[in-house]
Amino acid sequence: MKTSVLIHKGWQAMVMAMALSLPAVQAAETAKTAPLFTATTVSGQEFKLADYLGNQPVYLKFWATWCSFCKAEMPHLNTIKDEFGDEIKVISVNVGFNDSVANVQQFFHQEGYDIPTIFDANGEITQKYQVVGTPHHILIDKDGKIAYRTFLATDQLDQIIEQWAQH
Repeated sequence: MKTSVLIHKGWQAMVMAMALSLPAVQAAETAKTAPLFTATTVSGQEFKLADYLGNQPVYLKFWATWCSFCKAEMPHLNTIKDEFGDEIKVISVNVGFNDSVANVQQFFHQEGYDIPTIFDANGEITQKYQVVGTPHHILIDKDGKIAYRTFLATDQLDQIIEQWAQH
């Protein structure tokens, strides 16, 4: 019992530490050019970030099926895709670490999600974006610059998405 409490407290401390370091991460990463990549979604569609430059902002969410915060936020991502998918390209990137395409497909089928998802089996995209924990949200503007990044879905994330959708 004590071990599980300590593990839970450890997760709480890690999340709090990430939240406290968030402004520094955001300041360092904002306005940086987003690394380009091409990948195939789990449904077999090709995604090229370069195709959206100059046309449409992109919302990347890095996550894993074993991440309870990631799964708790998935309805939010699904709603963003449904409401703003014509204005903003929504892509989920499963980090691939200790996960599988089968787990992703089972989770999406069970919950009724239809979010384009890349399975980053070798961690290449995750490394390019310097993602060190999940969930991790990155908003890329039309010019290909990282406009915002955060560890948890925030009001500021939603406000940026809503602003972009109005333009």
